[in-house]
Amino acid sequence: MSGPQDGSTGSSATPGTLDLIMARKRRELAERPPMAPRPRPAARDFAGALRSRPRGRPVSVIAEVKRKSPSGGAFPHPDVVAVARAYEAAGASAISVLTDGPDFGGHLEDLVAVRAAVSLPVLRKDFLVAACEVEESALWGADAVLLIADALEDGELREMLATARAVGVAALVEAHTEAHAERALAAGAELVGINNRDLATLKTDVGTALRVMPRLRSRARALVAESGLKTVTELVAARDAGADAVLVGESLLRAVEPGRALRRLLGEEDGSP
Repeated sequence: MSGPQDGSTGSSATPGTLDLIMARKRRELAERPPMAPRPRPAARDFAGALRSRPRGRPVSVIAEVKRKSPSGGAFPHPDVVAVARAYEAAGASAISVLTDGPDFGGHLEDLVAVRAAVSLPVLRKDFLVAACEVEESALWGADAVLLIADALEDGELREMLATARAVGVAALVEAHTEAHAERALAAGAELVGINNRDLATLKTDVGTALRVMPRLRSRARALVAESGLKTVTELVAARDAGADAVLVGESLLRAVEPGRALRRLLGEEDGSP
């Protein structure tokens, strides 16, 4: 993905899938009615969950629920609450909930339902474009939000990070390149995710995080490797490159039993065929 290499200026998304989605999200936000007040539940420690690796496991796992994706199509598990419960039983450290509707089949109500069904921290994963959506996420019960450095201006990213701190929500800032990861750190990000999938083209290279994370490991509170991870060997490699956690979705959601698939990914005997 092309973009400013010094991490200092400008819009960082290239024309393609990501740009199209972000343009749609900005239109949706402009047309949305004002947010109604909601009682906010007490926050759960998302950052702590990433850093507190369960004994005997290579990394913590953020396990994702979604009904479909642009790259993967529809998944065979429409009941996201049931999948989230299976993930928790299998030892996930946090749950990622896709709340985008058109491309992922999600809704903010999914976030509410999943959080009520599990005791784990819950990440709202969406294509957020403004600070008011960070506030909205907190009110709907998110313990963390995903911010995509590749798609946000420096000023937008700083404002959204400041808002996250103000409302007590963790912010996982995702980047696909080292340049955008540097932008994330410069903006004040403490939790950084390296996405192996280029959101402009939807192509995945599981070596991306392995190349980028070693240069960041001493400056981030926690590092997360995202997308394309399918084996315990890849999880170990991510850990050795500096990952505290991985975010996994499609490889689990394609399985007949997502919870069992998570145990198998972690190399546990009760997840073997």
